[in-house]
Amino acid sequence: MKRAILLVACASLSIGTALSAEKIFLFRNSSHDISEFRAFAAMASRLKPYGDVQVDIGVLADKSWYEMPEGGSPWHEYASNASCMAKFFPHPKIAPFIPADWVARNKELLLAKAAVLRELGLNAVFTSDDTHFLPEAFFQKYPHLRGPRVDHPRRSRQEAFAWCTDLKETRDMVEWMAAELKRQVPEIKTMISHSNDAGGGFCWAAALYTGPNGPHSCENRSAGIRVKEFAEAIHRGAEKGGGKISIRLDGNFWQHEDDEILPLLPPGTYIHERDRATVDVGSLLNEAYPIRGLFDPLAVIAALGRLNDAGVRTIVIDTTAWYARTDDSLETAAKLVEIVKESLAQPANGAVPQFSVLHKLALRWGGEKHADALVDAFHAMNEAFRLKAAAAPGYSNMYAGVSMRHLTRPLLLRPETLAPAEESYFLPYVFNPFLSEARSDYIDLHGTRMKGPSSWDDAGLRQALSRALSAARTFEGASGAPEEKWLRRLALALKIWVSEVRSINNFYFAQLLRDRNKAVLAGEPRMPPKEYTWTGANDYLDWNEIQRDEV
Repeated sequence: MKRAILLVACASLSIGTALSAEKIFLFRNSSHDISEFRAFAAMASRLKPYGDVQVDIGVLADKSWYEMPEGGSPWHEYASNASCMAKFFPHPKIAPFIPADWVARNKELLLAKAAVLRELGLNAVFTSDDTHFLPEAFFQKYPHLRGPRVDHPRRSRQEAFAWCTDLKETRDMVEWMAAELKRQVPEIKTMISHSNDAGGGFCWAAALYTGPNGPHSCENRSAGIRVKEFAEAIHRGAEKGGGKISIRLDGNFWQHEDDEILPLLPPGTYIHERDRATVDVGSLLNEAYPIRGLFDPLAVIAALGRLNDAGVRTIVIDTTAWYARTDDSLETAAKLVEIVKESLAQPANGAVPQFSVLHKLALRWGGEKHADALVDAFHAMNEAFRLKAAAAPGYSNMYAGVSMRHLTRPLLLRPETLAPAEESYFLPYVFNPFLSEARSDYIDLHGTRMKGPSSWDDAGLRQALSRALSAARTFEGASGAPEEKWLRRLALALKIWVSEVRSINNFYFAQLLRDRNKAVLAGEPRMPPKEYTWTGANDYLDWNEIQRDEV
């Protein structure tokens, strides 16, 4: 009997090993510090026994300040971390229009990161937006290469144009840069190519901010042919530079463009969102930005349940904020790696197996004493984020909390009464090209209007925040747990997240109240009505409730 159990165990182990042996692990990373990157790469290397580990190195040493118009521009700032081959190895036609010393620093960081990966026996990913806009001076010299307008007219103070990839001359330049990139960094095995957002775009793409646009000469070409030829140029260049790479298209393809593109893609090219052979896991950095240290173990375990599917080959582990702003903590990345390893050995498909894996981890993190309570707390945290997404999908911590500054600005009935010194610490940083709107419209979301729940005390949102605080109390109470310090930091991150979401909710409903009373607020001070009442002015009472919660 013991021999039979041993044989079954060995067979299970071999199945787990076979399951993970041919996997590709893509780690997203945007570190600007080489020692920090080294620590991240060393942590990623823990998955080497299970397959090919590739770490992202397509990161700029500093923002693209040369792209910034005089006086600043919110949209240009938002796109300023965008990486592309021209910012590391610019084609000779492009090089005169990009600061050489800045390019040299980008290249130095890239090569230093590649050296770290070489030491650790890892490969590289290069994130690139090679439809990124180019300086206007470039198009003044080469006007025939001008492609689509890619900036957002309601968010930008200066037009920005990408080049036209339908032209062979452009594709030859793309090919040249891909060859140079691969020649200097042979460790690059994957390119993640971004487009139609955040600074880049293909001609006549449906997702361009101004609507489909570009030269009339390429107006009638299909998105499929356009993307196919662009990808082929990168592939040709990589092979000339030293070897094949995979290309993962991570852009916006709308109105069935992806259906046109997919059948025409060259081998080794994928539309990331349509690739069923890929599983994405990560932290909650984008949902909770700028709060680091949050991730949802139950959601990660559930996503990795697809490892049971023999067709799944690539696992993307993402702890990087959108637009390469920052990374989540190394501790969080390490926990994700731990869950990936656990799931490679025991993929959990279905609620019972998933909770079984979660309990195993909870025993490791909390010990026998706290394991059951931690399972309940992680379940509560999972519910909190799902409920919040359902109740208030328009409440983005990154956009409302940070770029609209709900996180740090004061909530006032008359924000225009602040003195310049009083608004100087937040107003210049609000993502809005119009100072008057940034000052007075709390829910101007990058030139549109934010959406929220139907009421300030929405039951679904309140339940989400209550569940999060309940989980935080459990994490705080895990005294003596093997991971006590980490659990306390997790609790603190959850509590800050709750506070940030409450502020977003307060600003949203405060602005609706201000909208309703716009004429009154714009007028002279008024004498309150003298009619006898037990209730007072409802809007004034609502304002007090919102203000009380914010304070």
